[in-house]
Amino acid sequence: MAAARRAGVEPEFAEWPAFRRLTGLTDDDKHQGVCVFAAPRRVFAEHELDRVADGRLVIALDQISDPQNLGAVLRSAAFFGADAVLLLKNRSAELTPKVARIAVGGAEFVDVFRVINLARSLDRLREFGYWVYGLDERGERTLRETEFDPQAVLVVGAEGQGLRQRTRTKCDALVRIPGGREGVESLNAAVATAVALAEMASSAAAPLAGPQERRPWERRGARGLGEGAGAATVRADSAAQGVARRSAAEGSSRHEE
Repeated sequence: MAAARRAGVEPEFAEWPAFRRLTGLTDDDKHQGVCVFAAPRRVFAEHELDRVADGRLVIALDQISDPQNLGAVLRSAAFFGADAVLLLKNRSAELTPKVARIAVGGAEFVDVFRVINLARSLDRLREFGYWVYGLDERGERTLRETEFDPQAVLVVGAEGQGLRQRTRTKCDALVRIPGGREGVESLNAAVATAVALAEMASSAAAPLAGPQERRPWERRGARGLGEGAGAATVRADSAAQGVARRSAAEGSSRHEE
């Protein structure tokens, strides 16, 4: 009650019959006797991606249809300071009250976008300067072996199916979580996302060898694993080092899909 009043909201108390009538909630709903009336949560569209042009971390979900996974991903995204989560408009879980409850407040801290074409959205983010990392059990490098760019997109696919081929071609690198055994080759999407975000946060906290200059126009060009570019995972410590290291990476890590 004190927190509500500090936010300028005066709580109203009601008897159970009036509470049910006013809120539409039933005893089966997990409301704990509290209901807040608020404006609908805004969900952004693909053409509004410029909201994250200067962001640091975006999570893109490729056909994640389980509400439990989506809620847990939103919670992890909020915890690790992600700027946004991208969902497909079709073949994806909806941002429902159930998902919001599972996120335990996380949905309130992260912009959510529903996009029609994920590949096109990844291209747009790359134009802003992001590098795109696909979480894939077939990735050549582990999370620990990858030096993540300061402006990164983490792409996560559905458990079992993983990333679609079209999505994989839009990734600058495929990275994997070490581990697994026969019959348990992967983690569910929410757990895998949390592990990856923790590793990315650890990587971001590590000191760099030199000052970081972000010059996206020197890093564009043919990129993406299916577009003839190498799966470069290094980032530039300076502009000159960036050009030299990218050339070395393309020569050493080029591979066929």
